Amino acid sequence: MEPPDTFPFPFTPYRIQKEFMTSLYAAMENGKLGIFESPTGTGKSLSLICGALTWLCDHEKYEEEKLKSALETLNEISSEHSNSNHDPFDWINQQAVEVKERQEKAETKLKLDMLQKYNSKIAKLRQASKQRKLKPHQEELMGAGRRSDHSKLLKKETVKENEDEDEDLILEEWSDISIAGDASDEEEVENEGPHRTKLAQFIGEIQRSSFCENIRVVPLASRQNSCINESVNKLKSLSLINEKQVLVVYAYLWIFKLMCLDLQKRTHKVTATSSDGQVSKKARNSGNTSGCPAMNRFNIQLLSEDVLTEVQDIEQIVKAGKKARACPYYATRASVPDAQVVVVPYNTILHKSTREACGIQLKNNIVIIDEAHNLLEAIGNIHSAQVSGYQLSHAHSQLLQYRDRYQKRFNPKTLLLLGQLIFVLGKLTKILGGKVGGNPDDTKSTVLENKIFTLPEFVLAAEVDNLNLYRLLEFCKTSKISHKLHGFSARYQTTVNISKSVVKNQGMRAFLKEMETRNSKSPDLKPADLVRAFPGSDDENKSNMAPVVNLEGGNNPFLPVMAFLETLTNHCDDGRILLKRGQTVGKGVLKFLLLNPAAHFQDIVLQARSVIVAGGTMQPISEFQDQLFLSAGGSLERISTFSCGHIIPPENILPIALGSGPSGKHFDFSYAQRDSPDMINEMGRLLTNICNFVPAGIVCFFPSYDYEKYVIDHFVKTGVLNQIESKKKIFREPKQSSEVDVVLTSYATCIRRSKTSDTKLTGAILFSVIGGKLSEGLNFSDDLGRCVVVVGLPYPNIKSVELQEQMKFLDSSVGRGAGQRHYENLCMKAVNQSIGRAVRHKDDYAAVLLLDQRYLQKSRQSALPSWIQRSLESHDRFGSAFASLRK
Repeated sequence: MEPPDTFPFPFTPYRIQKEFMTSLYAAMENGKLGIFESPTGTGKSLSLICGALTWLCDHEKYEEEKLKSALETLNEISSEHSNSNHDPFDWINQQAVEVKERQEKAETKLKLDMLQKYNSKIAKLRQASKQRKLKPHQEELMGAGRRSDHSKLLKKETVKENEDEDEDLILEEWSDISIAGDASDEEEVENEGPHRTKLAQFIGEIQRSSFCENIRVVPLASRQNSCINESVNKLKSLSLINEKQVLVVYAYLWIFKLMCLDLQKRTHKVTATSSDGQVSKKARNSGNTSGCPAMNRFNIQLLSEDVLTEVQDIEQIVKAGKKARACPYYATRASVPDAQVVVVPYNTILHKSTREACGIQLKNNIVIIDEAHNLLEAIGNIHSAQVSGYQLSHAHSQLLQYRDRYQKRFNPKTLLLLGQLIFVLGKLTKILGGKVGGNPDDTKSTVLENKIFTLPEFVLAAEVDNLNLYRLLEFCKTSKISHKLHGFSARYQTTVNISKSVVKNQGMRAFLKEMETRNSKSPDLKPADLVRAFPGSDDENKSNMAPVVNLEGGNNPFLPVMAFLETLTNHCDDGRILLKRGQTVGKGVLKFLLLNPAAHFQDIVLQARSVIVAGGTMQPISEFQDQLFLSAGGSLERISTFSCGHIIPPENILPIALGSGPSGKHFDFSYAQRDSPDMINEMGRLLTNICNFVPAGIVCFFPSYDYEKYVIDHFVKTGVLNQIESKKKIFREPKQSSEVDVVLTSYATCIRRSKTSDTKLTGAILFSVIGGKLSEGLNFSDDLGRCVVVVGLPYPNIKSVELQEQMKFLDSSVGRGAGQRHYENLCMKAVNQSIGRAVRHKDDYAAVLLLDQRYLQKSRQSALPSWIQRSLESHDRFGSAFASLRK
């Protein structure tokens, strides 16, 4: 198929948008690995949607027409053969040809019939969904009747409870023969983070397009963002997530998942009844036999059909789920097989087990990754893993107690594998400087050091080279040991053997009240705070209460242990193990560093029909080409690239590389010079100058939070802050994501009021951080960013062990100098992301000041986006730059 001359678009597309869609259509049709760059503000997402969906609709029509044409051709051939005179002595060959023709005809007709039946099914779903929306009251009554029938059926059934109350804690049967389990049992990486807002925006763009009425779009979200169970949702009101503490985040997600799974299990624990309806056996948790009220299969089926027939974002689906009393999490996953477009966060598509758990198939499908500028880093972060000494000690203790309690109920093979797991955890504790079974807080490490190991070196140093780690991991997954251990720990409070803590047997209401009281006193939870693993409901039996555990160990310490063990099965050259010894064994860390992201992108490259990565700043494209596609098995002939300029005229953007300040002091914000008081004073004089004449909003980016604080503290001491504040109200980027919206709203309000009210203030200035909350995903269009100031170059710490290993790996795998180029690219990509926020539409305008004499170098300037380079001015002195700004 050739790209069409026109594309369905909400408005007349710009030339670069049409070129983008044409190139995208061709790349998808020809099965290319596409790298697409379109600056922020050029309508990239809408171009992606319209170009991709045009190809999808055309492709489906083309496939159906091709089947019809093939069937007609076969019918004509059959007719010709039946009417022709055959050689009576060649009847064997004639029969062979006719059999082959009939077989081809039958296969083609079967494919066409299946396609037409499927289209008919989708049409009926749409019609049924429309009728339900037209008659919601009747449908609700019908649904209530179906639910009533379902309840009656349950009452008639007798499910005998296990005689042993610990039966649910015993490991699943395991054998050496691997059998694929239910996808819902797979571990999922559920931390969506900032991608949730992006996904909602992307769905909004689809709703704006002309495809909205006929396309089947399914967004997938994590359990905590999909849950409609009010008792479980109380967790969302707690400030359990401290953004600096990854352990806290994953403890929260794990608790959420366990609660959801626990409620589902209860739907199967029905109290047995006799023929006259009397209870013949009392259930262990008689108050909770109903399970989660949203887990009604009939309602979930109806909701999944509604998801397919109307484009909705996850918030809209959650709202519909509450109305229909159906779980949005399972409804959306039930819709995936019939979806034409599945919208997911990064981690869902990049993490294999999560992808498989969601039922996402790669083969012959198109994978499009938007906002892909940090894709390599994202893959590395998702597949890296670390485990602390606390977690190893807690998991070791739990495994020991679990094995000792139930060892008479395990077969010899299970006991052997449990023993091997305990042995491995003991060896990992020992390599951190601890003793097996010792208290991680009492055991002191005599030497504080960082060590790097290759995978074979680490396995040998830990003395676990004689064990089959693949077999152990398969055992862990098949036996569901992490679930069992968590349940065992919750029921019998095993962690008190490791960390002394007060055990309280209270219900969930008491716990929630306790946490709310604690949060009101201290909004930011520290890692030493205590967190309880939550039971399934408010009226939980006391025997099911979880222990209070030290957060350093986590609510399920075996989970990060298993994740770390899994990294040891990577290819030897793909990663390194970093050993960090702390003052105590508990504070020590073992971390796996993924050096070769392509290893986990290979399935996507080799199985998908086409892979498209798109972003506003994709330079240098060679990085994606070499480190991602080629290293993952793609060929150079298959790679396609597209890059376009900005829609704004060149005169609407004024980027200036500035080498010195008002007094002639050269700007050198390198690590060795940036703390100089003279340097900071010069920066203060420049900011004061531009605040005097630049209208509305100014955004000033610093290399790090620490340096931003250092500069602001210096400005306070010297009075510079007061001078700035006389013209611009000052705002600072918050470190907490929850505060970002408040700061941005106040910043925008101040700018708007400065233009309409009688005040001396001419706007506001926002001090931000490159790579922080405000440098990616947020836009400072129009008056919010008339001037963007970038202070210095944000190079990462060259002394970082992780960075040094990454650079060595690139030098050996890509070629000499690749590591240094990677180091330079990390810096300039961060700069480009920050300055790309300034302009959003063709009538917007802004100035960009790059403060550092190193920006005057051609090598730095060539790394800037092409639409910035075309208007870039280089000024070694402030006077000439000031004159350009005043124009």
